[in-house]
Amino acid sequence: MAERDAIVEFCSELLDTGSFQDVALNGLQIEGNEEIRSVTLAVSANQYSIQAALEHGCDALLVHHGLVLNGQVGDICGPVRHRLKALLANDINLIGYHLPLDGHPELGNNARLIQELGLTLSAPLDIFGPPAIGFIASSSRPLSMEEITQRVSRIAGHSPIMLEGGPEPIERIAVLSGSGYPALEEAARRSCQVLITGDAREPTMALARELGVSVLVAGHEATERLGVQALGSRISERFGVESSYVYDPNPL
Repeated sequence: MAERDAIVEFCSELLDTGSFQDVALNGLQIEGNEEIRSVTLAVSANQYSIQAALEHGCDALLVHHGLVLNGQVGDICGPVRHRLKALLANDINLIGYHLPLDGHPELGNNARLIQELGLTLSAPLDIFGPPAIGFIASSSRPLSMEEITQRVSRIAGHSPIMLEGGPEPIERIAVLSGSGYPALEEAARRSCQVLITGDAREPTMALARELGVSVLVAGHEATERLGVQALGSRISERFGVESSYVYDPNPL
């Protein structure tokens, strides 16, 4: 068992939340029990992950996508009302970290993606920074498009959408989880052959061809699982509380 405020302070300092300009509130979003015995980890705070926290008997739900944007929850109606009701009625803390959990160079979504892909983090992406939330990765040897696609598929649990545009072999790869498609132009400017991201928009296909960079679209949720799991493991190591991850695959 550990004090909630000590856990939140530890995470906020570790992720350097004060350095990020974020639409999301980072840290404690919904107050629950002051003492935490176990934590449920999830990409997003929704009825599914909240129910999992209830079933696990957890005192906190730690997520990447919380409920508080711009310092406000918004209209407390429909699904939002039911989510808040379940959290408040059961004294479950909701703790969320958005951009800081994308950008951490060790525990962040993008750093963990790069590590799981067997690549080396070599430089930050400038877009959406500073601080950087995405990175450029390098490979110890040239890779084929088929090989890098297979690696992404293994992590995501499904085949990514491939927008072909770049040359092979592949040596430099831009990685920006979630809605990272705006990084395409920077990826081209900085001599990357591939951009790996979570989602894209209709113009992305043509732009990829015209800029000469291939894009692998692996799913927003699928590219943002690793950070919260890494943070949960660090909390368990530091405070001795149990943590469990809610796997809720989303093709988008």
